[in-house]
Amino acid sequence: MARWHKRVCVVLLLLFFAAEAQANIVIRALIVNPSEEQERSVPFKSYLPKEIKPDNVVDKGDLEIMFDPAEGAYYVHKEYTLAPKETVQIEVELEDVWQVPQEEIDLYRDEAKSLTKALMKTDYYERATYLQNSIETKLTQIEFRQRVVNPNPGGYISDYRENVKLLESVKVDLAAARSLITEAKEIAPMLTWKLIVAVVIFLGILGLIFFFVWQRQIKSLAELSEDYGGVHEGPGAGPAPEKGEVREAREEKKSEIEDIEERLRGRPEDRT
Repeated sequence: MARWHKRVCVVLLLLFFAAEAQANIVIRALIVNPSEEQERSVPFKSYLPKEIKPDNVVDKGDLEIMFDPAEGAYYVHKEYTLAPKETVQIEVELEDVWQVPQEEIDLYRDEAKSLTKALMKTDYYERATYLQNSIETKLTQIEFRQRVVNPNPGGYISDYRENVKLLESVKVDLAAARSLITEAKEIAPMLTWKLIVAVVIFLGILGLIFFFVWQRQIKSLAELSEDYGGVHEGPGAGPAPEKGEVREAREEKKSEIEDIEERLRGRPEDRT
């Protein structure tokens, strides 16, 4: 059975070449029967990276693919019968799934910019700007790792897994930015109604103030009219109304004067 360190060496060279050529990745293994006299049956089993699914296997030769629930990964296997000193080389061609598509990166970047722009004139703009800067930093780090290819196969896959973690963090930041948009849309109508209610209350209070001031002024004018109505009469104003006793006294005095005048106009013999 081929030893893992031999397969790793082969994978190392092919990963580096595949990254440069944007091609698939080929895992190679070498099975050797070290016996010089005996034929041997050699079982072969090799786990595939956890990111690999059956659809990502381009060519597996005569190997079979099975899933191991305990490991959470697929593996290829077969039992070979080898003659003395016989060797068998095994090749499995895989898609290079350890890349985050640039289209996906650009999509997240554009969405972050769009959300920040939509919140520009709100109280959430500062928070949105912070989230956008965080997203941009993480996406730039992903792009850098994918440009500078790690020549070590383990490091190459490890870099991809770190990029996936960063991408999940980007999605969390985007979800937070979307929630800010939702909050801003909910608060806008609420603020409008609060403003309308505040204006109505203010106008109501102002109206009450004007009403009480007006009532007080009317009362003051009425009191002034009563106090000075009989003393300061304007030109052409009629005499002030008289009370009953004064009016009766004047009528009696007027009657006496009329009696005296009538006697004076009488005959001379009447005067003696």
